[in-house]
Amino acid sequence: MRVVILGSGVVGVTSAWYLSQAGHDVIVIDRESGPAQETSAANAGQISPGYAAPWAAPGVPLKAIKWMFQRHAPLAVRLDGTPFQLKWMWHMLRNCDTRHYMENKGRMVRLAEYSRDCLKTLRAATGIEYEGRQGGERCSSFAPRNSMRTPPVISQCWKMLGCRISSWNPADWRKLNPLWLRLRIN
Repeated sequence: MRVVILGSGVVGVTSAWYLSQAGHDVIVIDRESGPAQETSAANAGQISPGYAAPWAAPGVPLKAIKWMFQRHAPLAVRLDGTPFQLKWMWHMLRNCDTRHYMENKGRMVRLAEYSRDCLKTLRAATGIEYEGRQGGERCSSFAPRNSMRTPPVISQCWKMLGCRISSWNPADWRKLNPLWLRLRIN
């Protein structure tokens, strides 16, 4: 079968490779002069399945109302009142509780882990290289009044997924990284 892929970013090129391996005749078309010039450009090469999370989360509905009046909101919904949009909003609202958040985050992390494993297999099969690091730990901090999702929900999810969770005070953060001595942490 002949297949046309639109876009030569990471998804387009990877899809083309797998389709080609399956015996298809593939052509990749991109509007840019070279590969990975748009979404795939400057993504820092970070592969962190634990950070996959649904937008439908506790606290998001109230924040979404505030975000509607911000020019560069993290979640932008322009109300048009169509039945499709109202149905979508209702379904999202129904998923903005702790139980659904944890269930959906678990699904997203499993999918992200599968994607990471596929990337490892692809790298081994092709020898491709990029400026990414494998392994290591991630360190995140959450200030309850500023965080998008309440820290207890995040902690519960990460524990459920087997992540190590520590609670630190500002002095602990400064010991971890002296650069933070210059930061005001409350």
